[in-house]
Amino acid sequence: MSVKLNILPFLMSIVSFIVAGMTVTSTIDKYISFAGEDNAMGFFIAATMLGLLGLVASFEKLPKK
Repeated sequence: MSVKLNILPFLMSIVSFIVAGMTVTSTIDKYISFAGEDNAMGFFIAATMLGLLGLVASFEKLPKK
């Protein structure tokens, strides 16, 4: 079984996980001001989900020849 790595969804996944990590450590507050903690939590969940979906989309199983 061979697997192909699609680079664009993989890069999107890496960036999304970096943004999610910055949200947890509050370093994203230098760039984005949230109205409350609930908004920051929603932003973290959205960034994490985007990262997971990008990670799933970046691997493709090639058919056997």
